[in-house]
Formats: sequence, C-alpha cells, structure tokens
Amino acid sequence: MRKLLILSFLVGTIGYSQNKQILYDFADLPQTLLLNPGAEVSHKFHVGLPLFSQLSAQAGFTGFSVYDIFADDGIDINDKIRDAVNNYGTTEFMAINQQLEILSAGFRLNDTNYLSFGYYQEFDFLAKIPRDIVDLFYEGNTDINRHYSINKLASRVELFGVLHVGLSKRINKKWQVGGRFKIYSSVFNANTKLNSGSFFTEQGTNNVYNQHLNNVNFLMQTSSMFLDSDENIDASFIKSKLLFGGNLGFGIDMGFTYQLKSQWIVTGSILDLGFVNYSKNVESYKVSGDYEVEGFQLNFDPDNPQDYWNDLKDEFDNSIVLDTLYKSYISLRPVKLNGSVSYSFGQKYDDCRFLIDPQTYLNKIGFHLYSTVGAVHSYLAATLFYERKLGKYLQGKFTYTADPYSYSNIGVGVAIQLGIFNSYFVADNLLSLNNLYNAKSASFQLGVNFSIQNKN
Repeated sequence: MRKLLILSFLVGTIGYSQNKQILYDFADLPQTLLLNPGAEVSHKFHVGLPLFSQLSAQAGFTGFSVYDIFADDGIDINDKIRDAVNNYGTTEFMAINQQLEILSAGFRLNDTNYLSFGYYQEFDFLAKIPRDIVDLFYEGNTDINRHYSINKLASRVELFGVLHVGLSKRINKKWQVGGRFKIYSSVFNANTKLNSGSFFTEQGTNNVYNQHLNNVNFLMQTSSMFLDSDENIDASFIKSKLLFGGNLGFGIDMGFTYQLKSQWIVTGSILDLGFVNYSKNVESYKVSGDYEVEGFQLNFDPDNPQDYWNDLKDEFDNSIVLDTLYKSYISLRPVKLNGSVSYSFGQKYDDCRFLIDPQTYLNKIGFHLYSTVGAVHSYLAATLFYERKLGKYLQGKFTYTADPYSYSNIGVGVAIQLGIFNSYFVADNLLSLNNLYNAKSASFQLGVNFSIQNKN
C-alpha cells in the first residue's frame, strides 16, 4: 500500500519555475514590461488579444523524473523507486505555476513615457520536501534513534488575480526606468513554513520500542480553502473572488535599462515586492507539544475496553495540542529578481553596403541572472543567450540555462511582427523533447498582440 501511494505521488508531482529567461528583454514584446517595467519599448500603442496575449505554464521537480521510475528497461520498479529515494537530496522542491493574461494594453503618453496596464490570473503551487519525510514515508521508522525532522517542510498554494498599471520613462540617452503598481485579489491560499520538531524511535524498557514526538511546532494557515457547505464553488464564485471580491493585497515592480556603451546594455528588475492580507474565510491549524509512548500496554478490562482507548486518546490530546485559529494573517509575495548584461553587434547594410540604421544591430549576446526569494523556497538560475533578427518580420532567441532542475536546459523563442500583428512562442528544455518523461522541468509561453511601432 505504501509503494502504491509513492507511485501516485510520482505520477502527480510536477513542479514549477517562474523564471521566464527567454521572454525577458526579448524582441521588444509588450510582455517584457511585466518582467522589467523599465524595459525599452518602441511601441506607439499596443493591445493584447483578450485571453491570448500571454499564456504561460511552467513545471519541474528537482528530485527525479517519471522516466526514472517507469522506464521500460527491465529493472524491477521497486528497485527503481529505492534508487530514486536513495538519490534524493536533503531537500527537494516541486511546484506548478500558470499565468493567463486576461487584458493587456498600453500607449505612449509622449516621447519619453509609455503607460501600460492590464489584468492577469495566476496559480502558484510550491512544496519543499525534506529527505527525512521521504525516508519515513518509504521505509517507516526502521532506523532506530534517527530523528526524522520536519524543520525544512514548507509549502504554498494560491490562486489570485492581478490588476496592474505601469510607467516606463526615458530619463536620458542612457537611462530608462519604470515602475508598476499591482492590486492582488486572492481566491484561496494555504501555506505552511517555519515548522520544527521531529519523530524518533528508541529501544524501550517495558516494550521493544519507545516512540517520541519531540518539540513539534507546525502551523498551516488557510483562507477560503474550507468553506461552508452552502457555499457553491463554481465559475461565478471564482470570478467574483478574482475580481476583487477576495482577500486583497498590494505590490510594486521596479526596473531599469542602462546603456553602458553604444553596444552594451545592462538591465535589472525586482518584481512582486508586496503582500496579501488574508482576513476572509480564515481557518488555520497549529499543532505543538511533545509525546512519548512505549508501545501499547494492553492491560484493560475486557468487559469495558473503551475506557482504555479513551484514556490513551486523552493523554495524546493533552500532550499534542491542536488549535484552530481564525485570526487574519499577511502573506508576503515571493520576490523575483532579474539582471542582465548584453552586447549587440552586426549592423545591417543594403546590397550596396550602405549602412541602413546605425542604431540597429542584427545580433545580441548576453548573460541573464534570475533569483526568487520567498519564505517557502529561494533559488538561483543563470542563462546565456543569443538573439538574432531573422529578417524583416522574424526574430529568434536561443538560451542555455543552468538552474536547480538541470545544467543542460536549451530554450528557444520566436517573435513575428507582421504589420500591427505581433505573436510569439517560447519554450525551454528542448533536449528532453525526445523523451518528455525524462525531463525534470519544462515551460512555454505564447501570445498574440496588436501594436503600432513609434516612428519617432
């Protein structure tokens, strides 16, 4: 039964990365403003195709892949599960992230200011799972005197909508800066973090084993996860919560673009510096205490055994306290950091070798660093990229990324501009296309916009 549960866990767990390394600063797309509000834009105005201006989904799990367990290689599946558990790190993480841009638009106020605004929906799940929990789940408490700790156990799941407005401003020929203000409306949230305590088994005196729950402190905060039975969870309920009927919060994005030299550009951004105040349908659970039991002393009255089990339950309840809390709480948004440096080269000439535009380059190479900082988990990713104009209407970007999932992540992005029609598609981890089950991560983004370039 335990192995069946493990298989269910393996099939159902893919995770996330919110790193959009291909889309960042790519092809002057309007969506790059969501990753750096200080990005350079050449649009006179833009409007995204509703519900199709940006759809993104990202997945990954640092522990092992589905192929590690289910590969048809003649090895017994129990041996493969055992190998996967043995190769599991001290702490691995998994999550899912999905975004859907409902509305997106922007227009130029003047030669130096570009205003953009919109609304998007996001689902985010992240879980950090320590090795101790996996070993206890797989092997049971067979390792005497080993402390199975929950100190690194943490998770977060939430669904919310974001209304945003931003301004990108050119200060001078070198500096472009920007900011974005966000209003979050959360449909539901659940999180647990900063947990402590352990479980261990030792040799007993009166019985074979003595079981201990040692200094357990566990807190799970939830909002709108447990509702009254008369509450109908349907599309209209979700819509009302997304459209500012849920728990509200605020955040800001900030970014810049700096022209270091004529062909060198440095960019940076900090995203989702904000919080959500959860005060509606709040129901949180706190478990704390110590407990010790040396087997079951089956010395009870056979004519009335219920008293013995009730006493045992009362002893546990008095030692390990479970409190249900209805107090509001604040959840900080995971902060995302981006930074890049790039070099452009390869000016465009006509057939007679006359320079067409001295400020336009066909190629760009660079380095992009991404980090996310949060209460549940933080990590770092580094990307090398090459961007190329592939003609009048087409632009491509190729990336190599090293992150906690893989050191061999190859990605590609394509952007098309035909008149006012603009579309793009990006995807990464292309080396795993021949065997998707062996991939530990994958992501894609696509969208359609309509824009007019600023000719000034």
